Amino acid sequence: MSSNLVPEDIARLKIMSKFFKGFADYSRLSILRCLMEDSKTVSEIQTITGFSQPKISNHLKNLRDCELVVFEQDGKYVHYSIKDKRIKEIILLAEVMLKDFSEENFYCMKY
Repeated sequence: MSSNLVPEDIARLKIMSKFFKGFADYSRLSILRCLMEDSKTVSEIQTITGFSQPKISNHLKNLRDCELVVFEQDGKYVHYSIKDKRIKEIILLAEVMLKDFSEENFYCMKY
């Protein structure tokens, strides 16, 4: 039994696809991963990831625009953190799944 996608399903899937693009970039995922324990400044993220400050700032803007991270001004410092604990759960679930599946499958560059 198959059913056709209705316009509401199509719209929801397109939005979901954009949501997952926040996780689909190595740099953004690295930033999210380093924010999982606590909030960090750009300098702290730079120390952990080794990425340049402009690269981090660009990806943080994208992550903020997608509402995956939030920031709080503390004097001259800006602290970034993951907006919703479920984002952490998604990352942890992906890590568990990666362990369960053959890693060779994820070297596929067909998409």
